[in-house]
Amino acid sequence: MRVAAGLFLAANLFAQQRIISTTPSITEILFALGLGPRVVGVTTFCRFPEEARRLPKIGTFLDPSIETILGLRPDMVIVQKNPVRLTERLRAVGLRVIEVDPESMEGVHQTIAEIAQTVGIAEKGRELSARIRSELEQVRRVTAKLPKKRAVFFVGRTPGTLDGLIAAAKGSYLTELLADAGGENIFEDSPTAYPKVSLEDLLARNPEIILDMGDSTHTGAITEQHKREVIRLWDRYPALSAVRNHRVYPVADDRFVIPGPRMVEAVRIFARLLHPEARW
Repeated sequence: MRVAAGLFLAANLFAQQRIISTTPSITEILFALGLGPRVVGVTTFCRFPEEARRLPKIGTFLDPSIETILGLRPDMVIVQKNPVRLTERLRAVGLRVIEVDPESMEGVHQTIAEIAQTVGIAEKGRELSARIRSELEQVRRVTAKLPKKRAVFFVGRTPGTLDGLIAAAKGSYLTELLADAGGENIFEDSPTAYPKVSLEDLLARNPEIILDMGDSTHTGAITEQHKREVIRLWDRYPALSAVRNHRVYPVADDRFVIPGPRMVEAVRIFARLLHPEARW
């Protein structure tokens, strides 16, 4: 009877938890764990799943409203490590804060485990991670047999030009995704995760594939016309293998830049772009 009463109490406490998420990554993990009904506040950039769009907004990752957070009466706030000392600020006003770091593929799994353990659904967390790992392994088994494609992913540049190029490089989440998709990041040797890149350096490294999300301010909203405009920009440099062989891909999708359970979908998309010859 005591065991049953304890389980009932734990389940009741879980049902009453009110959770606030401070990043899209955390929001997607919460919903993937089935905790969506407990989420009472998210950031303005939390757009997936659809239910998250309708939740109260607390501001942005770097500029959340402490007043709004307090007004939502959360039992816990889940925070991603950040440079604005949000954890300390929230704890200073008496809130329970869980700090996580889903900035890498393994970090996503650690975050899933930490959140699931905290709310009492550790087994569900293990099941979610196991499913993600299994689905990623299915892609790797295919790409491991294919030649590596030398690729670059641009996360920033001056709109309408090829100035101010910023690429994903060593240590970045995007480089991990590319590797699993059968790609080799041409800036893997960069000392920083997101270096500024010159056209001269790009021409010297000569990628086979260019993935360009550089001037897409709203991921997921890219139009066919915009894609054509991006390709025309790159067409000025036919010396690049990717341009010459029509392997420039304008992309815009939250799945590429939000570390979370949808990393499997991101890797599959990359794999199809890098290896259209494979049977997917």
